[in-house]
Order: sequence, then C-alpha cells, then structure tokens
Amino acid sequence: MCKQQINILPFKNAAKPMRVAVLLLTLLIPFTSSSEDKNAYAKMKSALVKTLKTTYIDNAYIQNIDHFYSTTCDSLVKKKLKIDNRPIKDILTKLFEVSRNNLDSGSITSLGIPSLNANFLSTLKVYKKGSITNLYMGINYVESNIMASVFEGLFVADTIMDIVSLREMFYEPYFISSRIEFAKYESYRDTLLYELANVAPIILCNKLNNNDTFYTSLVNKSNKITVKAVSQVKIDTYYDKLLPFSLAILQNRNTAEEVKKLTLVPQDYYHAFVEEAIMLHISPEPEISSFLHQPITALNKKFGNYYFIKQINDLHESPDNIRFEVVNTLSAKELYFLMLAGSYDLVQEGSSALYTSSFLYLYKKFLKEAGKTGKDGINNFFEEINYYQFDKFISNVSDYGLVADLVNNLNEEKITQYLVKYLNNLPNKQLSDNDIILDAMTMAEILYEIRNRQGLKDNLIEQISSIEKQPKVKNQLIYQRIFKVYKDMLMDKYKNETDYTYDVLKVSNLKINNEIVQVSFFYDDEDAISSFSSSLTTYDVKMWDKRDMENYVVFSSKKGNKVKVFMNKPNTKGGCDSAQNEMLQAIYKEGYQITSFIHRGHSYHLPQSLKKITPSCQFAFLGSCGGYKQVLKVFQLNPNAHIIASRSVGSKIINDPLLEKINTDIVNNKDIKWEAFWQQAGSEFQSKLAKDLFAGYTAPNKYVGIKFIRKVYNY
Repeated sequence: MCKQQINILPFKNAAKPMRVAVLLLTLLIPFTSSSEDKNAYAKMKSALVKTLKTTYIDNAYIQNIDHFYSTTCDSLVKKKLKIDNRPIKDILTKLFEVSRNNLDSGSITSLGIPSLNANFLSTLKVYKKGSITNLYMGINYVESNIMASVFEGLFVADTIMDIVSLREMFYEPYFISSRIEFAKYESYRDTLLYELANVAPIILCNKLNNNDTFYTSLVNKSNKITVKAVSQVKIDTYYDKLLPFSLAILQNRNTAEEVKKLTLVPQDYYHAFVEEAIMLHISPEPEISSFLHQPITALNKKFGNYYFIKQINDLHESPDNIRFEVVNTLSAKELYFLMLAGSYDLVQEGSSALYTSSFLYLYKKFLKEAGKTGKDGINNFFEEINYYQFDKFISNVSDYGLVADLVNNLNEEKITQYLVKYLNNLPNKQLSDNDIILDAMTMAEILYEIRNRQGLKDNLIEQISSIEKQPKVKNQLIYQRIFKVYKDMLMDKYKNETDYTYDVLKVSNLKINNEIVQVSFFYDDEDAISSFSSSLTTYDVKMWDKRDMENYVVFSSKKGNKVKVFMNKPNTKGGCDSAQNEMLQAIYKEGYQITSFIHRGHSYHLPQSLKKITPSCQFAFLGSCGGYKQVLKVFQLNPNAHIIASRSVGSKIINDPLLEKINTDIVNNKDIKWEAFWQQAGSEFQSKLAKDLFAGYTAPNKYVGIKFIRKVYNY
C-alpha cells in the first residue's frame, strides 16, 4: 500500500500553539498487543469507562459513553475488521489506553472523549475510501496526536503525522525554519515562507541578514506582499520600530527615514503606529488585514510599556495630574491601544501590566475622548476601527467589573451583534479542550456581568438557542454543555442555588495525618531575592521554628496545628529548579503530602510551578501578574481547591501580608471565611499603592469562571 499524499492549505484560523511535549507524551505510550494479554481489551475498556463515569455530567453524556463502548466497539470486534492487517480489537485496546493516559495528563477532558471517539470512527470510515487529509484538517492538534498514537505503526499514522507536522509549523514558526528545506515540504514552501514572514518575521530577517542563499532564493521567487515588505527590514537598532511600517515603506506611503524621525518623539511615533495598525486591520484585502497581526500586538505591548505604562506605574504615589501627564495628549485610539497593551495576560519578561487605578483612569479618559463627537461617539469609534481586538478589550474590561458600564455606553443592538458573533465563533474544531474552556470562561464572566440587562439578555438567550441547533454544537458535547450553562446563567437559574465550595477554606481539608504542609516556589532573579527576604520576615520567632537546609528553609509551628512551610532559596548553586526538586523529594521522603502550593515569581515562571502542583492541593496562591488566567490547571487537579490569584499586578506588598494572615489562621485552627477575610484584609492595606494592588486580587469565592466550569462538568 502506498502512503497517501497530502494536499494542505494554510490554517488561517489556527488555534493557540500546543507544545511538543503533548506530542511526545502520546508517542511514548506503549502499544498493547492482544497476544500479550487476551483480556487487555476488556480490562482497558472497563478502566476507561469507570474513569469517564466518575462524575455524572448529564444523560446525553452517559448515553454517548455507553453506546460507544458497549455497542459500537463490541460490534467492530465481532466484525473482525482489520486496518493494514492489524485487528481492530488491538487498535481499540490502544485507543482505550491512550485515551486514559491523556485524560490523566490533562491533554483532553472527559467531555472531549465523545469527539475523539467520533473522529476515530470517521478515520476508519474515510481511510477505507481514500485520503484522510480533509478529515484531519478539521481535527484539533491534540486529538490528531492521540490518533497518531492509536494507529502507531500503520500507514494511516504516517499520514496523520505528516499533517500534524505541517500544522505544527503553522503553530510554531521555529519549526518552519528548521523543516522548510526538507524535500517533502517543497510544494508548501511559498505558504510556509509567508507564515514565517507574517508570524515570526525576525527569524526570516535574520536568515536574510546572514545572507542565507536558500531563503534569499525563496524570497526572490515569492509574490506575497507580506514577504516582500518584511524582507526589506534590516536587523539593527531600528528593526522593531520599522517593522510595523514595512508595508507602508514598500508602498511608498512612508520612508524609513521618516519613521526613524518619528521615534524621536514617543507620542508622535505611537500615534503613527496606532494609525498604521488600524489602517491595516480595516483593509478589505485579507493579506493586508492580517499583516503582522501577532507581531504588531506584541510590539504594542512593548511600546506601550516603554513609552507610557512604566512611567505611570513608577509615579503611582504621585497626584493624578503628575502621574498621568504622559497620556494627556493621547487620542481615543491611542488610549484604546494602551489599554490593550497593559492587559495582564500579555505580561512578558521585562514588561508591566497596568495597575487597577491606571486602567480605570485610562478607561474613563478613553470614554470621554471617544464620546466627544456626540451621543453615538463611542459606537462610531468602534465602527471606525472595525472593532479592532474588541474581544481582548471587553475581556480586559470584564477583569475590572466594567462590562455593564461599557454596555451602557454602547448601542445595545451593536453589542448584541458582537457578542452573538463571538458566541458563533466559539465552536472551533481546531481548539483543544483547554483552549475551549479558557475561551468559554472569558465569555462566562462577560455574560455574568450583563445578565441583569433585560433586553440584551433576552436577545442573547434567543440567539444561544439558535446556536445550540447548529451541527457544530449538536455534535460536540462540550459545546452543548457550555451553551446550556450560558443560558442558565443569563436566566439566573443558579441564583437560589447554595454552593459553599469556595466560601470557606476548612482547616480540616488541609490536614493529612494531622499535618499541614505548604510549599513556596521562588525563582532565580532579583525580584525573587527581594520577595524571599521579605517573606522570611513574616514568620514570627514566637510562633515558628526555622531550619535552614542549605537550599531551602523549613518553618514549623510551635503551637496550635502542626504546620510546616517549605520555601526554596533563590539563586542557589544548583539553580531554583534543583532546589525545588530537592525540597519536594525531602517532603515526600518524610511521607508528607502537600495541600498548600504557593507560587512566588513572575508570570513567566508560573508554568514551572504549576507542573509541581499535585491533586492533593486544597489551596493555591498564584502570586504572579495575571495568575487569574492560570487557575484552570489547578482546577483540573482538584476542582474543590481554593485559589487566590491576581487579575493584574502581583506584588510582595500584597502576597506577604495575605499569606501571613492565612497561615496564622491555619495554625490557630480557624476556618477561613473568604468574604469576611477579604474585607478585613482590604481594610489593613493603608497606602494608595497597596489598596490599588489588592483591588487586582480575586478571592476564591469570587471566581465566576471557575464556578462556570463546575456547572459545565457538573461538579
């Protein structure tokens, strides 16, 4: 049998990047042969079904699971089907094993299993008739990798992996530069070159700057305007500033010298940058409207921070007329872009998020500037910019509880149309389960804020009912559940329900074998050294014993509950990762289980901390900037875990007093009632900066997104 040929087009609506680790995980799962264990099929199926039914979701879910595993699978086995001479029973056994392993790893959720099974059946059906390329164009990256593992060793797996490899290059431009020269990708090189230029232009420009003949030849042959525009930008000190204007320079709307001159006055350059970004976005030509979309978003973050945000944050204790003087001359468009730039979920190393008070000031000033043209000013503004990144903007506004206020300033019909468009676009086969949930959480918070606006609510309920009838929702259980909970939320069906899950952190839940163990993770940078030193001062010698273990310290309570707090030291000889692992090994060697996990570091260190959190977690403190968006990982480990995180800027000014207060209550065997605790803690912050920072933190009982997920999965 010949290997199937692939004819693939660029993925214009590619989902967020999924890391190679997922691919490696699925590929490393061993194959289970029926010859090795005649009962493997029954055992694997039984174990998987038991896992899937651990939590009752709804009747439709149970019926789907029962029908596939009790009827469909057994029917396929009875027919004695074979795929490339491999018995279907062996392939199904592998499907069960791989499914369970990916459930355990969090790569897929229980609500994603019905879709996975449907794609498995479609693969069997389509593969017999011909190419599976079109089928796998519509299957998300994670499920494609799972299927490649299920069919490992067969021709069909080779075809799936070829598709995955191409998709991987569209998700991660780094792979384009390392694979584009392979002969098997020759027919896709022009498309891959375009993607590289549009998403990661710095890679292409570096290749050209180094006189790479292969890339030079590809660029010379390309007819893509994006490739031509980007390839003319030289790698020098002006690279970042010239890149957004590369198309304008190519089209002779600007010269490089004119742009360089603009950089001498930050406000002038930012004004031109914003105007150029909007002009590109509103273009009717697809290649122009998508021109450097991701790089321009990242550069807006960089420029906004360098020119304005850092100065505003540094002057936090100054009067407003001094603190915000730098933005006095900004137009509504520039203020809008600055609010996008200061969003916490874009926080990167070396950049800052807007403090709560800063965002509120800019938001009010933006409404004032946009409304200068009259009653419909704000509506005209969004029409003029064609709702540029409006989904990001309304998400940011939601973080500060301002959606209702924004809606009050917008035409109700227009905002309904936008939200319906967003809801219609939510079902996307390219997204992984985690991406689906994160997007759904954002919309849930927005809908929650507008549930009391009767006209808007009624229109949305009607539109959601219509969306529910679409095949892309009817055939996906995860979307059925999401839209059902949306409607129930808008109709206030949960108003009278009592759910105390996150209202009170019970000390008894933190105890295992009468011990309470907490770990804090610090990292190797200057902030970590400062945070670690500050944290040490919060442990009163009258209340705590301290042991220095060279690479970490241990605090043990002298009275009350038996509490142990482990903290790794930053900047140790072996590095923070080694120190953390040594600390964790010592904890587990003593037979302890950790129930409290504390992340003390920048947001870019948070994924490392999340990898070390276990299902025993009952309380998590994510003390970094934007930790709010990372709560999903903790929720998946333990849906009942209480989580504190910041929606904006995380700071030791808040982290240390909060943790000291929490640990004191735990030692004294005092259950933490978050409503009262939060009110008391807030009253103790006296400075303007502390009050502002604390306003960005969210108590465990106030996570609308987490409560939404509980309803979707019926926890």
